[in-house]
Amino acid sequence: MIKLIKIKVSGWVLSIAIITLLLGLMTVFGYKLYAPKTGYTSYDIPSDLNVFEGKITNVKVKPGRIEGISVYDRNCVGSPITECDGGIKTAEYGVLNFRYRHNMAVQPCIHMYGPEKMIIEILDSDGTARVIRTQDFSNMRSHHG
Repeated sequence: MIKLIKIKVSGWVLSIAIITLLLGLMTVFGYKLYAPKTGYTSYDIPSDLNVFEGKITNVKVKPGRIEGISVYDRNCVGSPITECDGGIKTAEYGVLNFRYRHNMAVQPCIHMYGPEKMIIEILDSDGTARVIRTQDFSNMRSHHG
């Protein structure tokens, strides 16, 4: 014969446990719903540390190759894999906002050392682009201050 064990739990303890459980569930679901979604699934360090891949986010562009000068790095979030908005001033489009991802430990931001010439390869009309730094900083490893 099986004996059942009765455990007495006060109403206050049960109420606190239920509230704690609900708050925990709300936190988990809230984070999943409202956490920023980058669209990136993985990151591999490029073989050429002077090349950045990302997307032009502020203007409609046409595929092609143009030149520009870096003018800013903003909204850099994450460590060591960082997502940044880099500004590149061009004659064709004005300032392009280039959203890219890189490893800060091995690949400095496009404007980290001030204005420098960039080559922008616009790969499609959605703004997917490759930016090539013309100065070689691949041996310099530094972080934003």
